[in-house]
Amino acid sequence: MVDHKLLTESEEMYLVTIRKKLDDCHDAYIPIPDIAMGLGVQPVSVNQMVKKLVLLDLVSYTPYKGVELTLEGQRVSSRILRHRRLWEVFLVRELKMAIETADDLACHMEHFTSDEVGNRLSVFLDYPRVNFHGKPISQIEGSEVKSFSGLPLTELQVGECGLIVRIMTDESTAEFLASEGFHPGMTINVMALGSSGEVLAESPEGQVQLSDELASKIYLEKAAT
Repeated sequence: MVDHKLLTESEEMYLVTIRKKLDDCHDAYIPIPDIAMGLGVQPVSVNQMVKKLVLLDLVSYTPYKGVELTLEGQRVSSRILRHRRLWEVFLVRELKMAIETADDLACHMEHFTSDEVGNRLSVFLDYPRVNFHGKPISQIEGSEVKSFSGLPLTELQVGECGLIVRIMTDESTAEFLASEGFHPGMTINVMALGSSGEVLAESPEGQVQLSDELASKIYLEKAAT
């Protein structure tokens, strides 16, 4: 098992970049050029770093296919992403920062966050399950990070509720919804449905009437009945 305290910030950034690309494309291998593009570096730099990560048993490399994470690489990258997403929730929810600004800052803070701080942060935030981009947050250090696809809000009926896991809108609309209490990690209830498909939904912070088009871009994990 690799001691995460011995990893450099650069090594952690490579792991997170590989992990996010694997999660996004649902593939087993990430080509070297894709990693280089994601980090804005030259492929030769990626090759050098991959060799280091292979020696640390964090990744494996297959010629003509690319890089994949080992089980240890998955564990370490899950830990880093957990801390990043917890900080994002804190910065947006508690400090009212813009989502993208918070994400940039959380990207730096993840590298010097200890497991104890991460766990305390999770408790303080009441164990959020997703961040403001709808990305999952593992609840226990080292646990599997499961993705949530969700159902569009338009598929819920009056009286049903669910946890928001994704909001597929532009940033300004997402920020408006967040200001009204509608953001990933928040549970909302369907209060009424209009004849034209509009939805009256309620969060702990108030009620908002949403058009059919906007409601269809809000995805939830439906609460068990």
